[in-house]
Amino acid sequence: MSTKNMTIDDVKNILIGAVAAEAGLAEEELATDRTFTSYGLDSMAALTVGMEIEDACGLVDPPVDLMWTHPTVDTLAEALWRLMNGEPVPAVQGQEGRS
Repeated sequence: MSTKNMTIDDVKNILIGAVAAEAGLAEEELATDRTFTSYGLDSMAALTVGMEIEDACGLVDPPVDLMWTHPTVDTLAEALWRLMNGEPVPAVQGQEGRS
């Protein structure tokens, strides 16, 4: 599938697969509104997930803190989809000013 034809749901499904694999869960066990840290993902897991989504979404050098500033599958999928479409990525509510 061309990344130009990907929907936000396609991006979300890629994330679900990557995060579930890192967390050792079945995809259907992953709640897309829970934070990555609640599944025990740390910075090393974020790197692994990040590399997978970069490849799958056709992104080159997305912001390294994207998983922490958009800490759920739902919020990260939207941010990635915006990046893929050349749109600005707003901070998640409550994340402004964090580094």
